[in-house]
Amino acid sequence: MSEKHTLDDTGNYEHPLYKTLLNTPGLSVGVASLDDLLAWGLTNSLWVFPMATSCCGIELMATAASRVDIDRMGTIVRGTPRQADVMVVAGTITVKMAPRVKLLWDQMPEPKWCIAMGSCAISGDFYRNLYSVVPGIDTFLPVDVYVPGCPPNPEALMHGLLRLQEKIQRQRKGEKVVPDVNPDLIHVTKPSVPRLCDAARTKEMDAAQLLSATNATTDETSEPLAVEFTGALPKQELLAADFEGVLKELGVEASATDGPPLVPAARHVELAQRLKALGYRQYVSVIATHWVAKTGRKGKDEAEPEHFEVVTLLRTVGAKSRVASWSVRLAPGESIPSLAKVFAGADWQEREQWDLVGVPFANHPDLRRLMMPENYTLHPLRRDLAADLPLAPWR
Repeated sequence: MSEKHTLDDTGNYEHPLYKTLLNTPGLSVGVASLDDLLAWGLTNSLWVFPMATSCCGIELMATAASRVDIDRMGTIVRGTPRQADVMVVAGTITVKMAPRVKLLWDQMPEPKWCIAMGSCAISGDFYRNLYSVVPGIDTFLPVDVYVPGCPPNPEALMHGLLRLQEKIQRQRKGEKVVPDVNPDLIHVTKPSVPRLCDAARTKEMDAAQLLSATNATTDETSEPLAVEFTGALPKQELLAADFEGVLKELGVEASATDGPPLVPAARHVELAQRLKALGYRQYVSVIATHWVAKTGRKGKDEAEPEHFEVVTLLRTVGAKSRVASWSVRLAPGESIPSLAKVFAGADWQEREQWDLVGVPFANHPDLRRLMMPENYTLHPLRRDLAADLPLAPWR
């Protein structure tokens, strides 16, 4: 914020030109009229910078459509923070997105306001205790208007903009606009990180969030994981004409009733290559599961050690489509060969399983974080980690 353009103790936006005119004899009436004119123009030209991250963003788009048409009140959506004065946060803000939102907010010129649209932006809603979600944007942004709902409809956002207009007009008149405090509600909805208005909020927390926002990308410098590949897999002629036949050729028992057939990691790529040659050209998914000790497939010994299972699903394309699914069992720290060179679709899906579960894929071209920040050190979908892990300074 510039030293010449500041907010005073009452929350009003002040400019040194106003003070000069007010102190000039005979100009009081003219200054008052000018201030009314500027306040009218300000409240009827609120330009929105959209921070739409999930389903509330669809309602934000609908607000600008013909039925509600926020343009009739001079409100238009801008794609740059330097030309906007109202940030509408519509949707869930994750800890990976929070520093970017804070950085964009700091780039908006004064005066500026913030609208929290929807339950996720207000408090995190269903996800407030989840490892990846910020428990309300008022833990790092000053919110002027809350628009509740899941999601709120376009009329609700329009109502929120009208309330913001009223707040701006009251502030220009010198009134200090403070929302009514509900102690019981504040106690029930208290987030894991103190809100900006919370007495427990410290300057150190403000500084930590500012530093994190400033270094949002430079701090995330993790290198792709380097895993040594075991070597070339043995080649065999394609003989079998179906999935079960290929499994039999590879010496894999296909009659498992408690899950997909277990395939050795050393035959994983070969199986995928053979199936692709048989017409299984669509890479549907790869899903990794972490099993702590004494858990696993039904009927197993209670002394079963900790392990991972990686399930791959392929299908044929066209009429009478068929699916093929198999599982690879891994010990902690053991890697599975990547299928990224066989199926292009395996690239980001394998990255996701590495990011969330911690299964390393050998020979993957770019194995690094996909959903969590790159400087995040844990794998949050492991069964031995709590879902509500803190991640300072955002949750």
